[in-house]
Amino acid sequence: MKDLYVVSDLHLGEGRQDGKRFAATEDFFHDEDFARFLSYLAREYSDAPDSMKLVLNGDVFDFLTITRIPSKAVAQSLDMHVSRAEMKFGLNATAAKSVFKLNVIAKGHPIFFEALSKFIRAGFSVEILRGNHDLELYFTEVQQRFLELLSFVEDGASLRQLHRQVRFHQLFYREKGRVHIEHGHQYDKANSNRYPLKPTFTRRTRVGAIEMDVELLDYPIGSVFVKYFYNRVRQFDPYAPRLVSPEQYMDFIRRYNVFDVWKVYKDHYPYFIAALSPSTEVGAGEFSRREKETHESQTQQVANETGIAEFYDKWDKLKVSPEPASKAAVVKRAMEPLVRRGMWAGVFTFVVLYLWILFFMLIQEIPWLAANAFIMSLFAASSIVGAFWVWSHFRKKIRLWRVTEHEQMRKSAAELAQIVDAKVLIFGHSHHVDNSVIDDNGTVYANSGTWTTVVNPWSRIIRDARRFTFLRVRGTDVELLRWNTEGARVDPVPMFSLKEEAEAQVTLDDIDDDLVVSREHSWLPSAAAQQETEQTDEFE
Repeated sequence: MKDLYVVSDLHLGEGRQDGKRFAATEDFFHDEDFARFLSYLAREYSDAPDSMKLVLNGDVFDFLTITRIPSKAVAQSLDMHVSRAEMKFGLNATAAKSVFKLNVIAKGHPIFFEALSKFIRAGFSVEILRGNHDLELYFTEVQQRFLELLSFVEDGASLRQLHRQVRFHQLFYREKGRVHIEHGHQYDKANSNRYPLKPTFTRRTRVGAIEMDVELLDYPIGSVFVKYFYNRVRQFDPYAPRLVSPEQYMDFIRRYNVFDVWKVYKDHYPYFIAALSPSTEVGAGEFSRREKETHESQTQQVANETGIAEFYDKWDKLKVSPEPASKAAVVKRAMEPLVRRGMWAGVFTFVVLYLWILFFMLIQEIPWLAANAFIMSLFAASSIVGAFWVWSHFRKKIRLWRVTEHEQMRKSAAELAQIVDAKVLIFGHSHHVDNSVIDDNGTVYANSGTWTTVVNPWSRIIRDARRFTFLRVRGTDVELLRWNTEGARVDPVPMFSLKEEAEAQVTLDDIDDDLVVSREHSWLPSAAAQQETEQTDEFE
């Protein structure tokens, strides 16, 4: 049984195309850190590389943020037609254009590709799953190009070795009775695919000088938001935080300068709406009845060929049915948070006014009380203070009633535990780390978090407490860890105990065990660790 190291949500974008400046849409600035991490793993398992696997659990690459396009000469040599919209927002998601985007990513992140290739050459296996930001890994052409790019690395793995040690998984990686790993975007309404095993549609489009039927990715509405809105925001504000759902986009807009929002709206709205038309080359919108039947048939065929048909039928019922990327869906998603807040505010205002008028009418029934100016002033002031207190308390309750993306992932994992034969369930996608027991059988749900910047209160306590995170699975034991790049070691991710966990019985044996600190979990580097950091790193 091999140890598994699970990493997700790196979000490699255009990187530094000129070797100096990062693209404004870039989220991954840690190529050297990741190279050191792989070097650490290679040293730890140098005696037995076949006893460990690296699992890249989706959103390793961010094809959605690639806006660079080929020059006219390159496009002609590739027999590639680039439309006016693509010149503005980046290439559409065909197999050939996705290969071009992967070339852009590799050029901007040479250290990452070099480190990964040498890691594989050292004898380690890599399992790669696709997420919603690297849905392009569905295309076999993209998979093949990825292996070719790794084979080009000097002193790296050969193409033959790469084919033997790198495996691509369309949906999940499973070890029966032990672990089930998937990216987790299928439980997010804005980023779920309608037909995960066949996430494409066919449209007639221009290729070179002729028109022909082309297979394009069926982008969910969240991907359309990134491509036609969020990328533009990042281009004039590269410090904007990474957003996951359209609702977060709406909250984000609300805090922005109105003139900046108008600039994005004026510049992008026509293209955004055009991207959602029935003849779109970005999101498929509504499928026709014939298209649905075709997709269902093709999906079943793939499930049968891969031997997961029985499990897939059960799993497919658990995934969240996505909204098609249509104009109506955009309006609905954009207005949903505003309508919800307006509705709650309206109900609250009506109830408060009704109670205030009722109480005021009762006061009018007592002449001497109504004529007392001091009491009436006190009543008015108390009404204002009371309304403010009730509204603040009410808003807090509303936030508690809402199910966050983090809570939704845990809820989905608990449902998945009922049908999957595994002791450990692992997701990514939400960028929120987790490691929790989710049922009475002791099933563990864990989330590997992200290597990108995460804005949360933990940053005030421990720097990078929620960045460079990953999961280590030994047997059925799961550890939530973070790469300490300065100390060249792994540390446990700091987490607060939940109330119910804090109330659990703690024995003296548990306390004694906790006092035994291993070298790899120490917050201070040992002499051996310090010596290792001074050595030249083979994979850097």
